[in-house]
Amino acid sequence: MLKKRLLSILTLLLIAAAAVLSAAAAVTAQEPNHAGLVIVLPDGETLTRCVAFAEDEISGFEAMSRSGLTLETTVSGMGATICSVETVGCPADDCFCQCKGGGDCVYWSYWHLQDGGWDYSQAGAGNYRLHDGAVDGWVWGPGTPNKAIEPPQLTFDDICAEPDLAAAGKMTNDESSGQSWLGYALFGAIVLGLGGVLVTKRRAP
Repeated sequence: MLKKRLLSILTLLLIAAAAVLSAAAAVTAQEPNHAGLVIVLPDGETLTRCVAFAEDEISGFEAMSRSGLTLETTVSGMGATICSVETVGCPADDCFCQCKGGGDCVYWSYWHLQDGGWDYSQAGAGNYRLHDGAVDGWVWGPGTPNKAIEPPQLTFDDICAEPDLAAAGKMTNDESSGQSWLGYALFGAIVLGLGGVLVTKRRAP
């Protein structure tokens, strides 16, 4: 009777250990989504960022907020607006400080890479949705409400190369192997421990 109980407990623990290993493998295999950002400063310097996110999609504003860049932003009835990037631009309380009066103004224009070319955004950054593999562009320069200077031609692969993905949150091979070995060690310890209990019980007088 005792042997049957121990075997039942062993079976349940083995099933539980297998479930833990399966869950760990699923987490290890799961990789975040990524979106690329191209930011052009007034001196022509171009910054790129590869932003990782666990959601199916995020807004363009969220992508910029998670980029690690220094931002000044404002939220109004028109949605979220980027006023300044890396100290370039306008203060949050006067987001379009260089767009007063007629004619062209200077501001952060917003772009989306579509079919190999840049499209001027017709939606605010808070409303536009980015999926895995998307690329957004931002340029500080002169323009009108629907026309401005385009960012340089950079692809998602140019921005989110493999080394950058690791820095942006992708699990490295060493981390993955470490989690796998930990899971197998736990599994083996359960088997050996319960096996020892069974042997001890069988030898007991």
